Amino acid sequence: MKKILLAAAFAVSACPALPAFAQVGFPPPPPKVSPAAGVIDMHVHPDPDVFGRALTDVEMATVARRKGLRGLVLKNHVGTTADRAALAMQAVPGIEIWGGIVLNHAVGGINPSAVEWMHRMSGSRGKVVWLPTFDSDKHVKTLVNKDGSGIRVAVDGKVTPQMEEVLKIIARENLLLATGHVHAEEVIAVTRRAKELGVKNIIVTHGLTNIPGLTMAQAKEVVQMGAVIEVCYLQFLTGPDAQYAWMKHWTQVGAMTVAAAVKELGADGIVLSTDLGQQGMMTNADGLENMIGAMKAAGVSDGDIDKMMRKNPARLLGL
Repeated sequence: MKKILLAAAFAVSACPALPAFAQVGFPPPPPKVSPAAGVIDMHVHPDPDVFGRALTDVEMATVARRKGLRGLVLKNHVGTTADRAALAMQAVPGIEIWGGIVLNHAVGGINPSAVEWMHRMSGSRGKVVWLPTFDSDKHVKTLVNKDGSGIRVAVDGKVTPQMEEVLKIIARENLLLATGHVHAEEVIAVTRRAKELGVKNIIVTHGLTNIPGLTMAQAKEVVQMGAVIEVCYLQFLTGPDAQYAWMKHWTQVGAMTVAAAVKELGADGIVLSTDLGQQGMMTNADGLENMIGAMKAAGVSDGDIDKMMRKNPARLLGL
């Protein structure tokens, strides 16, 4: 045993310049500055929630601040998050946090009154209005029952009267419209009418996945109208080989898709976020770091990454 220990010691001393992290079996060291520093993650899902989430608002904000993120946008499918964002900012100074409302059945669907009360919440952190997600007609027909039905925001290329009223509020208060899980043709109709009514900022929620399922031609159309296409790191991890059953029915959209989208749409027309927070998943801050690394490996430039993760989110939030 003594001979073995001496031999091991000699082997290490014979390579004094070899850094510890270069040894096989060791993870790399933490970067001195996170590559996600200054990023605003436009799409995170903390606890409390009706679905399993890994971290609370405050815990997620604490991790994000430690990594140097500029901000987070809290999303909840059944409740507003403007008040939660204000409380999280009080608890974790040094990071900006916003919230909003998702127009599912839990808040009355396409409910102008719910939007009015959300943006008035003290703290002024209510910024985003998401169109229906799991209660949308597209989501129901794709993932629940192809013969079922859900909330529609536009029919035959024209927005519904309730959607019209919501868009007027968004325009008046300079809120951010996010398109949720509606049909691709509804995304186009809502984007067109929103711009006509004076809505300045529109983000197409994970636009290149199967929900909403925009084609590249449709993505170009809405970008030309002034919308921004969101791509989420969660969709890097979905597909038939995903770790959880609920992730397998979502189309995988990876770094090469981002690289192709940058060439087709331009970095000014894309926002990169995580859509993370689920139980058993990595933190959103880790997801951002992984996403940046994957995009660099796919040939996306630092300048384009900066636009898609820092500049474009800041513009959408009116910063």
